[in-house]
Amino acid sequence: MPRQRDPRFSKRQLGRLLRTFREQAGKTQPEVATTMDWSVSKLIRIEKAAVGVSTTDLRALLAEYGMHDQEVVADLVEVAKESREQPWYARYDAVTSEPFRRLLAYEGSTAAIHQFHPVLVPGHLQTADYARAVLATVYSGVELDLAVECRLQRQYRFESDRPKLVALVDEAAVRRTIGGPEVLRGQLRHLLARSAEDCTTLRVVPFTSGAHPGIGGAFMLLELDDEIGDTVLFEEAAGKDYLATGDNEVVTGAWERFLAIEQLALSEADTTTLLRQLVES
Repeated sequence: MPRQRDPRFSKRQLGRLLRTFREQAGKTQPEVATTMDWSVSKLIRIEKAAVGVSTTDLRALLAEYGMHDQEVVADLVEVAKESREQPWYARYDAVTSEPFRRLLAYEGSTAAIHQFHPVLVPGHLQTADYARAVLATVYSGVELDLAVECRLQRQYRFESDRPKLVALVDEAAVRRTIGGPEVLRGQLRHLLARSAEDCTTLRVVPFTSGAHPGIGGAFMLLELDDEIGDTVLFEEAAGKDYLATGDNEVVTGAWERFLAIEQLALSEADTTTLLRQLVES
């Protein structure tokens, strides 16, 4: 299915556009609030994306700003509807951290993903059996089923509109027998299939690299699309996920770390050779 922008970003987009239309119409917030019979704070919250706006209020605002292009109005009404929907991951609150839910929100606006994992195949590339074996170390019963469903739904939402994915994994990730030999073999076959796609680059950091900047833990860098134009850093740690945005020192440091690890990784061709050897062994 095509990726959909997260409701919080639809709300932000709409608020920004409404502020622009108001300013272009030469109207102040108090003037508009008086005309609409609203409190000024209501208009401020709509423009700051603190609250959504109903389609009825939206049409009235657009008319107030002299926006009568029916195609534009219809498009913005759809954005308003999207902004008031529940995000797809809301049902998985019990098995996701708050930083991870923010990551899922950003993924709907992602142009490219760069990630490294020192121990496991990254979530975007996991098979269902492999994911279940990994998640079973944390969850059981109903929660395990929910966690696996969340991981697969996350993958599914990229199915027809995949961003560029550059995944670096330590050699341990492709040798560790997660779920048993057959589960690992199925996972390796899946990696071979995905790495053959134009949008996916997979490279293994060999054991011979010794100590390297990635042994401290898994992390991911998301380059967001032009409309948001930001970079997101997500660091994965048991019980303590971390997310940062922008071009600050933390994010810049993560980019430098990724590039340093990339210099140590096998080429794509050598990675493919290694994976085939492991599948056949």
